[in-house]
Amino acid sequence: MSTPLPLPPLDELLGQPRRAALDAFRRAGWRPYATPIALDAERRRLLNLDLSEPDVAFGEQGELAAVANVEADRHGIVTHVEVVGAEPVDPVRVSLALLGAEVGPPRTGGSAEAREWVWGPESGVHVAVAGEPVRVWMCAERAYGDRLWVVASLVRRV
Repeated sequence: MSTPLPLPPLDELLGQPRRAALDAFRRAGWRPYATPIALDAERRRLLNLDLSEPDVAFGEQGELAAVANVEADRHGIVTHVEVVGAEPVDPVRVSLALLGAEVGPPRTGGSAEAREWVWGPESGVHVAVAGEPVRVWMCAERAYGDRLWVVASLVRRV
C-alpha cells in the first residue's frame, strides 16, 4: 500500500456508540464493506474474511487494502475493534496513530513466523479511553505476508 492506513484515534472508536465508531472510520476515508465481486479465496484469508464479516473497508486504486469490524456490548457501546490490512505496515507507526507518542514501548513476543506487540496492562503501559483500560494487540504473521492484524479492546467495562 503506497499511503499509510488512515485510522481514527481510539477515543473515537472504543467506548463510543457503534454508529459513532463507524462514522469515525468513514471520516478517515473508509467505506461500508461490500464483498468485491473479484475477491478471491486467497485475499479473503489474508484479510481474515473467513473469520468475520467486516463493517468497513479501506481501498486504494480499486484494491481492498484493509477491513475493520467493531463489536459492541448489549448497550451498543463499542468494546472491541479489529483491523486487518493486506500489506505489511510498521506497528510502531500504527501505535502512534492509535495511541499517541507518549504511550511507551510495547511488550513484544513471538518468533520470525509470528511476531506480536502488546500495549496495555500486561506491558506496563497505561492506555485508557474515557477512564477505561485499553489493550492494543498487533500481530504480523509470515504465512500471511507480514500483513498487520490489530485488535484494540477495553479491558473491562463497569
